[in-house]
Amino acid sequence: MNVLRDRIARRAAALLAGGVEPDIHHAIKQAAFTLGFSRGAPIPTESEVRKHLQGMAQESLGDAGYRAGVQGILALAAELMDLLERGFSGTTLLAGRGARGHFDGGAEIHIRLYARAELSEIAQLLVDVGCEEPSFETIETTHGRANRIRTSMDGVTIVVVRCLPEWWSDHEHDLVTARPTATRTLKALRHDDPSA
Repeated sequence: MNVLRDRIARRAAALLAGGVEPDIHHAIKQAAFTLGFSRGAPIPTESEVRKHLQGMAQESLGDAGYRAGVQGILALAAELMDLLERGFSGTTLLAGRGARGHFDGGAEIHIRLYARAELSEIAQLLVDVGCEEPSFETIETTHGRANRIRTSMDGVTIVVVRCLPEWWSDHEHDLVTARPTATRTLKALRHDDPSA
């Protein structure tokens, strides 16, 4: 890695870890600015910043503490997926970085619920189990529009996307970009440890 890019990535990770910046994009811009780099500076990728965040977390928590934190977030994901599947007779997937056990740079659980369910009923179930009051968004996917719910619990952001059951055939791809993405079913989540 380029030395200047690494300095920016390390500084951006520190800004995120300290809660100074809300997301990686803003942290990278602020890090480059505070380090005195101009527009031509080599900008690090989000992945490079996350590697520094992971290192910082492992250093402060120790390896065992870090793994315990990851397992706690995965246990929360499994609990929510189980509730959604039972509550709406659907199938769920943990998708994206969380499916690999990567929660550095902000713990976010992205769950897809493949079911014909009312959005308000999904939101109510989440609130009933202790999630914060949710917000609602509509996203454009490769299948058309989809609704998602964004909430949080115990400092973990939870995003639930309501997918039509017939979208399952494309479940191993990102809903927006159609690129392959990591996914994990509830059964696999209960039996695997992606952080190992």
